[in-house]
Amino acid sequence: MRTRNLSLLAISLLSFGVVSCGAGGGSAAEAGKGSLECRDGKILIGVAKAESGFASFFDVAGERGLEVAVDEINAKGGIKGCQISMISGDTKSDPAIAAEVARSLIEKGAQILVVADDFDTGVAAARVGQKTGLLTLSLAASSTVFGKAVGDLFFSGGITTTELGLAQGKYALDKRWTKTFQILDPGLAYFTEQDAAYRKIYEAGGGTVTAVERVDSLGGQSDFSSTISKIKAAKPDVVQALAVFPAVGTFVKQLRAAGVETPVVGNITLQTRELPKLVGPGQSNAIHYAAQVYFDGAGIDSAIDPAIAKFAEAYEKKFGQFPEQANAPGAYQTFMAVNEALQRKEVTDAKSAANAIRAQKGLKVPGGTLDSWKDGYAIWNPTIVGLNEGKFKRLIDYDATALRSEGA
Repeated sequence: MRTRNLSLLAISLLSFGVVSCGAGGGSAAEAGKGSLECRDGKILIGVAKAESGFASFFDVAGERGLEVAVDEINAKGGIKGCQISMISGDTKSDPAIAAEVARSLIEKGAQILVVADDFDTGVAAARVGQKTGLLTLSLAASSTVFGKAVGDLFFSGGITTTELGLAQGKYALDKRWTKTFQILDPGLAYFTEQDAAYRKIYEAGGGTVTAVERVDSLGGQSDFSSTISKIKAAKPDVVQALAVFPAVGTFVKQLRAAGVETPVVGNITLQTRELPKLVGPGQSNAIHYAAQVYFDGAGIDSAIDPAIAKFAEAYEKKFGQFPEQANAPGAYQTFMAVNEALQRKEVTDAKSAANAIRAQKGLKVPGGTLDSWKDGYAIWNPTIVGLNEGKFKRLIDYDATALRSEGA
């Protein structure tokens, strides 16, 4: 099953190289014990992610978010007084190469392994980490099957398709939009799973998906005129847009250019500052999307979480640009949650770290709340972000537990 993390879908502004930080000593045998002891004043994280190929579009942003988290943690004394160091290797967006990179990083002494923000490209490397006995993380992957496919030492931290779909459905009902016209790219389970979650809560609440128009955003579809004609005829209350960026942005641009002002609801494929640039600030109205964290308004919206504003500022200072994708703040949030567990006195190795992570509930982190962990994946309280006249605004937060209960 292909469960692409959003950031693969969101946008590729540029393809960047990953910055490798300091290395550390140790052997594969030592690392295989899963020890998190301080070695030469450091704990070493090995990052097996894509610096090249299609996955680099989101893997680089995720690693950069991790780097900002590491800088922040080290500035406060590290993990129980031990500084964190990083070493990385390019997986070239190839699962087989990723497994080899993971082995190489472990041979170099990695004590924690971080793999790609995607099930397909990260699972082989994650299994290497699990088999070797390391705490293994995919900081922004959205798959709910990743953990089951790897094992008890693995955790994926991205907001799941379940929360994204349920939040969209709940918001549509709250706005009394009872007729949905859906555009759907069925090429990714990332979208079809959101569709299932959306319907579960939306239809139970009296809403109806009156029409579904399948599109090929993965294939680069750029003409949506026939779809827009059908929307005009259907006169829905809301259009749900489940497609990749930039195609989903092109759809919204053409929809508004055709004079259709129907509200649009979607997910973090819409979560980029490039959207109003593409659609046009004057046409970027009545757009709403479910997300893990509201970071879009940093430096613009005075109401944004100061901690996320600080993250965005640190990111821009370190890398010369505003966070380009949602994986950047998502990975930052997840590692800050993991850090809370690693700081505990009883955590000394991968097993005790995994137990401490699994026990986390209602954990506040910069920009959001980690509700809990289930089957190795994170359950985040989702937020709805709105875009009107090219300006971003955090609209409402939902409780993940309540959403799942209502969806059931």
